Amino acid sequence: MGTFEIVSIILGAVLVLVLVMFTFINRKYTKLLKGMKEREVDAVNVKKGVRYTIDQTVVDEEGNMNVSFGQGDIVLKPRKTVKVGKDGDIKPGKYTILGTHDDEDKFNIRVSGYVKEYKHNEEIVLADGDEVTAVSTTVILR
Repeated sequence: MGTFEIVSIILGAVLVLVLVMFTFINRKYTKLLKGMKEREVDAVNVKKGVRYTIDQTVVDEEGNMNVSFGQGDIVLKPRKTVKVGKDGDIKPGKYTILGTHDDEDKFNIRVSGYVKEYKHNEEIVLADGDEVTAVSTTVILR
């Protein structure tokens, strides 16, 4: 066997290896891009570096949680108490509670010392003078 045959075999093996790697990488990135496209929000406004969605739907057609930050939403961080009032952090009124994690549809919220379990998309009424705390996870008030 001559030098030409050995070089041809090595180049053929390298070419097959490159094609296999290209196919694997292409499938991996195609799947990744498809997953990203499915999670993409249709209409987004950006104001002062914060992304807001125009679609305020909280449950999609299949009954899955659809959480997106909307303009006017209030984020309750875990173990941080906020006051309700005309001059407080939150205005008194009726809010919809939204979970921020897909795998959590129930969470605890403390209102004026009393802890209660709420579900995603459940409503809560906050009165003037209440103190509100998300007990263990971040939630959104809309």
